[in-house]
Amino acid sequence: MNKHWMIAAAACLFAGAAFAQDSVTYGEIAVVRGADGTVVMGEEVTASKEAKGAKKAAEAKKASAKAQMKAKQQAAGAKATQAANEASLKAGEPKLKVNTTTTTTNVYDVSMKDKKGTSDYGIIEESYTNAQGKTTTDGVAYSNYTPSRAARANEKRGEVSFAVGQTYSFNKDTEKDRYASNGIAAGASVLWDMAPHFGMGFDYMFLNPDGKSHDGRNYHRFRAHNIALGGKYTLNVWDNLRVYMPMGAGLMNARLKTDAGDRSTSKDKWGASLYTGLGLQYDFSANIFAGLEYRYTYAFVSDKHLSDFGRDKDLQFHTVFFRLGTRF
Repeated sequence: MNKHWMIAAAACLFAGAAFAQDSVTYGEIAVVRGADGTVVMGEEVTASKEAKGAKKAAEAKKASAKAQMKAKQQAAGAKATQAANEASLKAGEPKLKVNTTTTTTNVYDVSMKDKKGTSDYGIIEESYTNAQGKTTTDGVAYSNYTPSRAARANEKRGEVSFAVGQTYSFNKDTEKDRYASNGIAAGASVLWDMAPHFGMGFDYMFLNPDGKSHDGRNYHRFRAHNIALGGKYTLNVWDNLRVYMPMGAGLMNARLKTDAGDRSTSKDKWGASLYTGLGLQYDFSANIFAGLEYRYTYAFVSDKHLSDFGRDKDLQFHTVFFRLGTRF
């Protein structure tokens, strides 16, 4: 009996020794052995040495493949970088991109010139195109006016002028002889424009025809002072050469000395007076003008109040002036 247990124990020890060379048991029990020699039961694992080596070999192979893949990727990246560098060198230095804005300007203008001056007007049109290609158009209307000499003269409202010339009287005495011949005349006026064509102000005339002598009669010191509210109507205010009509109403003091034989008389008389005429003046500048002027003057002063040989005719004078004036 003991012999049989000894033989069984020996067989078990031999089998255990053989199994110990092929496997390692973790835990207390190894129940199932898989095809690969690994048994898993709960937390107990038994793996053969052969299986453990195969697992390590697989892990090593996997790590090697991963390293090879990484090396290939690095090599491919280096190759791509080299190719990009070579292409860049072949293409040369890259050009800088610059954002530009362009402007197009068109001018539509008109110039007109007349007696009032020169007028320039029109539209400036500008188109802006930005770097994105968007175009914006804007326009500015403009006008410019350069006044003419006449326009600049008309801007001034006042004028002062002085005149010298010749005067003549048609009056005759009872013998139908004239009291005088041509004589000197002078005058001055200050006018203020009440309207574009019409000015009004103060006017003074000094008329001094030369006296004449007839049989037994000698007329001399024939003088007249005329003070009036004067006016001036200009027909063409936008021209440099202007035509105008002087006019006025006021008072005249006339004086005449008569020598007849041993008798000498000197008489004067005040009376109302009127004058009108026609003038032509040229504007040398906006300030200075000059011209010729004719005036017909009628005074409500009878010659019988000035001479014993009077025919009871009111005094009449024809006068031509050279007039020089300035505007202010």
